Amino acid sequence: MISTMTRYQMLQTNPVLTKTLTQNDAMVKRDTEYYLANISKVKSVDEFVKDYRLFTYAMKAYGLEDMAYAKAFMKKVLSEGTTSSTSMANKLVDPRYKEFAKAFDFAAKGDKATSEASATTEAVSKYYQQTLEAKEGEQNEGVRLALYFKRKASSVTSTMGLLADKRLLTFMQTAFNIPKEASKASIDLQVRNLEKHINIKDLQDPKKVDKLIQRFSALWDMNNTTLEQVAPVLTLFSDPTEAGISVDLMMSITKLRRGGF
Repeated sequence: MISTMTRYQMLQTNPVLTKTLTQNDAMVKRDTEYYLANISKVKSVDEFVKDYRLFTYAMKAYGLEDMAYAKAFMKKVLSEGTTSSTSMANKLVDPRYKEFAKAFDFAAKGDKATSEASATTEAVSKYYQQTLEAKEGEQNEGVRLALYFKRKASSVTSTMGLLADKRLLTFMQTAFNIPKEASKASIDLQVRNLEKHINIKDLQDPKKVDKLIQRFSALWDMNNTTLEQVAPVLTLFSDPTEAGISVDLMMSITKLRRGGF
């Protein structure tokens, strides 16, 4: 079984090839061709949400696929835009809604909104990445979370930004061995707890982000992989070193559980 970090590094080593393989998938190619051929024809929010293929493609591109059913809610988000501080997108804690409202800015650009790069070429590029992450998640959710964190880390500017994003929060909980039950605590307590583990400014440093991904990957595999999956031969030997897993490696992973970032 390939470890989370090994698979993640394989994908990062040749991103061009990875992207090519994703966009050449028959279903992805078909949906993308339809999207590019029709998105600029959409002139209103109503037309947008009524075209199921276009709307779900766009929602997936911006990480909102699981909310594609909430058409009335998304119509409000799009119709109010992001200019007013009281608009729906600005009041929501999850930044994905604001990003989506800016990408398809019907409120400010009217019928020209779907001709912008954010609604065409950028949306397609994001769709490819989302598809890649989803596909990897089918085999190993840890790889999906690592890819997602790498992509989103630099855009996080506050601890609340981590708490508001379910996948980022799962990543952080895993990396620092924080129980999921901690999410039931008050927001203030959750913020203070996370700030004990990480300085948000560190997310702007690629080297520190990569180090955190290494930490996450090791702990993800420890928490989600059985010994039989890692090395079936362990069932035949009493000494773990005979199975190819050194005591040093096991001790290093144990230290990761206890140590800080």
